[in-house]
Amino acid sequence: MPQAIQRFTLHNQNKMQVTLADYGARILSIKAPDKTGNLTETTVNYQSDEDIFNDQSYMGTTVGRVCNRISNARFELNGQTFELPANEGKNTLHGGVKGYDKLYWKTQGVSESGQKIAFEIVSPDGDQGFPGELKLCVVYELNDANELRFTYTATSNKDTPINICNHAYFSLGERHVKDMFIQVNADSFLPVDEDSIPLGHFNSVHGTKFDLNKLSDLAGLLDENGYDHCYQISQNKAAQVIAKNTGITLEVETNYPGVQLYTGNFLPVKQSALCLEAQGFPDAINQPQLPVDILKAGEVFERYVVYRFGLQQ
Repeated sequence: MPQAIQRFTLHNQNKMQVTLADYGARILSIKAPDKTGNLTETTVNYQSDEDIFNDQSYMGTTVGRVCNRISNARFELNGQTFELPANEGKNTLHGGVKGYDKLYWKTQGVSESGQKIAFEIVSPDGDQGFPGELKLCVVYELNDANELRFTYTATSNKDTPINICNHAYFSLGERHVKDMFIQVNADSFLPVDEDSIPLGHFNSVHGTKFDLNKLSDLAGLLDENGYDHCYQISQNKAAQVIAKNTGITLEVETNYPGVQLYTGNFLPVKQSALCLEAQGFPDAINQPQLPVDILKAGEVFERYVVYRFGLQQ
């Protein structure tokens, strides 16, 4: 049997609660006040150890070494070819067969303030085929402005691609994503093939269902296929979502260049939640037209994401 999963809860003065786990450095729950003042669960997640171990949807997890997809489960770097495990058809998804979502992260637990926790792992050279021993830390901090901020810091002893993301599914207390308004501040997105691999260039969102620059009602936009596309965001305040019934709002801020909008098309309850995954561009390591994050040996990788909760005014 796997070892038991440890759970930790952050609190703030507004009674907001964020529960995290050492397995996958994952978010298990985010409870925020709704328009009636009651605490409402804003995410969709598994809770029992058994369900978490069997999770196929990466619910709330920290995903790496490279999130999203790498085409043909291989890439070249510094003149060398690296072969990866293929775990989605012929491609590598979310770091491989045993990505960071399936590891136990070390932690010293919640800080004395009750509002901060750090998780750390060491990913050895060759882990899932990636070069270099990678040391990675993610710090979650819940402040009294109802912001959950998390930062990624990493170093490697060899050059390596890196693209770490959080894979939380947000319902904001609603039953379906059609009960949400959404805005994504982006003028372009990455079109993809039938395997969700980017075609290697950006398309303009204008005149398409991908234009979400103004607050848009998902009920009028969502089709059977939904969304599973990476946007090239135009500002740090990347996106916002408003729940029609609970009144809860979520704003995503980041210094990543992209946000993957995924409308939960393959969840057990289809389209019951959505993801706004701040990240670098998928398959960029194989696509010369796309900027790619290569962590150079001895340098420091740093990114941040903020999930900012509020109420509709």
